[in-house]
Amino acid sequence: MAMIYHQLQIQAAAAKVYEALTTQDGISKWWTADCVVKPEVGFTNEFRIGTQAHYRMRVIHLAPGHSVEWKCLNQHDDWSGTQISFHLTEKAGITCLDFKHQGFPTESEAFGASSYQWALQLRTLKEYCESSTQQPDKPKEIRLAETVQTGRL
Repeated sequence: MAMIYHQLQIQAAAAKVYEALTTQDGISKWWTADCVVKPEVGFTNEFRIGTQAHYRMRVIHLAPGHSVEWKCLNQHDDWSGTQISFHLTEKAGITCLDFKHQGFPTESEAFGASSYQWALQLRTLKEYCESSTQQPDKPKEIRLAETVQTGRL
């Protein structure tokens, strides 16, 4: 199984980053505004990106200020059955975010494109957490949806 892994340093408290990853208001600032999200284990978060994609992610683990894990419930795309995790470690006001998206059947074109697009979205998350300003970039969101569906940038 293939896994996407990114690590980044965010100049913000882990509590701020955790809120950005688990609340509807937080996620709407860095990924997509069209979402239904609850910080509740067992809840199925829904993310809509234009008319291109509809992602369903069940919350399978929450440890406030430390980690978030989702299982993708999508059907008929490379994300089906994959698992996404965000692990946070804070030291002196800087949070290290370890991001993993694992369970891809192969390192296909869609896998490579998803890795690239996650890097862009995580950069937007970092910018939001460090500046507290809304950063959604609709063209990036649409590109992420298109790459998952087509496997091409």
